[in-house]
Amino acid sequence: MGAYWLAFLATATGSTSTPDRPALDSSSPPPKPAATNSAWQRIFLIGASVTAGFTESEPFGGPNTARYRLNRYVDAALAVPHQPARNLASAFVFLQPEPASRKQIDEALKAQPTLVLGLDFLFWFCYGDGSTDDARLQRFNEGLKLLESFKCPLVLGDLPDASAAVNRQLTAEQIPSPRALAAANRRLKEWAATRRQVTILPLSVIMRSVLANRAVRVHGHTLPAGTTVGLLQEDRLHPSAAGAAFLAVSLLDAFQSARRGSPDGEVRWDPDEVFRLGSAVAAHAAGK
Repeated sequence: MGAYWLAFLATATGSTSTPDRPALDSSSPPPKPAATNSAWQRIFLIGASVTAGFTESEPFGGPNTARYRLNRYVDAALAVPHQPARNLASAFVFLQPEPASRKQIDEALKAQPTLVLGLDFLFWFCYGDGSTDDARLQRFNEGLKLLESFKCPLVLGDLPDASAAVNRQLTAEQIPSPRALAAANRRLKEWAATRRQVTILPLSVIMRSVLANRAVRVHGHTLPAGTTVGLLQEDRLHPSAAGAAFLAVSLLDAFQSARRGSPDGEVRWDPDEVFRLGSAVAAHAAGK
């Protein structure tokens, strides 16, 4: 593990404080009431650093980190009154994926969520420690088992190939083999196929296109080839603020596509508009 992550690990494990988990800012306006029986009533985000928000300039969080938190852009994308989305994700999940993830799920369940977004929830159940492919797949199944507690709609990202982040944010030992990665994604599809409330966002396809700087598209809006590499930060693992906006819209698009008769006007589908709105809120919260 690189020097950066050794320092990160030492600091994180040496502290008894609760990891910095994005929550509602005291500077935010009072939440508007959600529509009755709406999926937008109580939205929870669970997962790791991509959902929590991460920038290498503030590895332990800071005023600029708010720009990268996925809940900012989920809220910005919703064009209907709703309670602000609660972000329970943490950049510290990689230290102990199972107990940290269980804690997020338990906290969400207490509030009876109406929609759960887990873009990178399963990432560290396959990445990270794993002496064999079978060991990684066993741990991945444990992550799926945790998610079975949710009966509300659940949107999950599949596992991307993050090997471009080796020697940046990840080490070679933390990367699953192509075989293990493919097996985990097949297992995810099989698991989701028997659960009508579960929708899978093909994060692996998005990541592959962005790393190749190819065009990406969401709900009729296309980001042209030659521009999409900017959706990633230089670590080739975490999204830029514009990338977080694109992923938020993509999550909501996956969810809406699985609903029948859902009004299209509930969501702002233009990723650029969502980025501008979400960034403005984040800047206000940071006092800029």
